[in-house]
Amino acid sequence: MKLGLFYLLECPDHDYRRAFDELLEQAVYAEQMGFDTIWLGEHHGSDYGSMPAPAVVAAAIAQRTSRIRIGCAVTNITFRHPTTVAEDWAVVDNLSDGRVRCGVGRGYQPREFRAFGLEDQMENSREMFFEALECITGLWSNERFSYHGKYYRIDDHELRPTMVQKDPEIFIAAVSPQTFGLVAERGYNVLMNPSLSTMPELVQFTIDNKRTLIEAGRDPATLNFPLSWFFHLGETEEQAFDRAVPYFNWYFEEAMKHVPQGAKVPKGYEAFAQMVEIAKTSGGLTLDDLRAGGILFIGSPDQAIEEVTRLHDEMGLHELTTWQRVGGMPHEVVMDSIRLTGERVIPALAGLEPTLPRALRTPMKTKLDCPCGVHITGQDEDALVDNVRAHLAKEHPEHDYSRDEILMVARA
Repeated sequence: MKLGLFYLLECPDHDYRRAFDELLEQAVYAEQMGFDTIWLGEHHGSDYGSMPAPAVVAAAIAQRTSRIRIGCAVTNITFRHPTTVAEDWAVVDNLSDGRVRCGVGRGYQPREFRAFGLEDQMENSREMFFEALECITGLWSNERFSYHGKYYRIDDHELRPTMVQKDPEIFIAAVSPQTFGLVAERGYNVLMNPSLSTMPELVQFTIDNKRTLIEAGRDPATLNFPLSWFFHLGETEEQAFDRAVPYFNWYFEEAMKHVPQGAKVPKGYEAFAQMVEIAKTSGGLTLDDLRAGGILFIGSPDQAIEEVTRLHDEMGLHELTTWQRVGGMPHEVVMDSIRLTGERVIPALAGLEPTLPRALRTPMKTKLDCPCGVHITGQDEDALVDNVRAHLAKEHPEHDYSRDEILMVARA
């Protein structure tokens, strides 16, 4: 099990120089504490994120560290020409001696598309994204590369400098369930975050997609879907909550301002609008709600070890990216959470080897016995779930078990 740190560099007080100085100090400390990767997220024009050029920040980290890997999570490849993106990260790969990990995304905030004059292209962003990705991977893997697509054109270009790594890792951000499945089907690994779905839903998406990929011939050993998780540690759960609450509250209130919402949501971004509508109709989401849904973790090191060990077992989690500097949280508080993670959590999880989700390791029963004496069967998990629900609706309407709960019993 590997742990990393993630940064958007939210900066509510607009003291950007201090924020970047703190990030760099935290990156150096994270390397000392045994973290595996620093991930940097790109955003433009809001307090939500103050890192419009993650490759520049990555280059600064590269010059201050020697071991920790440096990733973008993500760089938005629909806002700039893919040749520029490929060149920028090739420079960082050279400056870091081959430590780059590349996470890419298509963007989702309407104001960012407007900032680049691309508001009319938002509905086409998924198509633009996959064209740009073809260009970037082509430039990295060929001495000379040409591409003539609908959105991008490259004629006989030689990338300079070339990548140090012959086969750099590429991850694709998948926030919505639709994107998750589409990306996994194309053979890429997915960067996950429980934001448009709860953690139990995300676990099930992971299981379903890993099963599909394995059945299609993908080597199970290559399936690594890093999970980015809002995360803060204190010596006790009470201390962690006292320190984290105001900054987590600020973040989630700010984040809701920037996602697509309202009646005219661009095609392909409907899941964001649905999330906002659910939040509004429920009177707003509290941290207790978000914690109950597994969207964030706030607690002690022992609680973190227990939760991450459970996710390793349930979803085959290989890599956890902890989002610890949330909402402009004070530097000394972030450093203490990093210290607790490095001193107590990372060593405790070091022995967890890569594995498949438990559901793919444990054969599922095709028959369940109801306490009323009825035997319920199904040829596969979907049929079994449907038959159990039909029986409960008819004979035990007072019980309403979820799909996950039914499958948990079937695999027990």
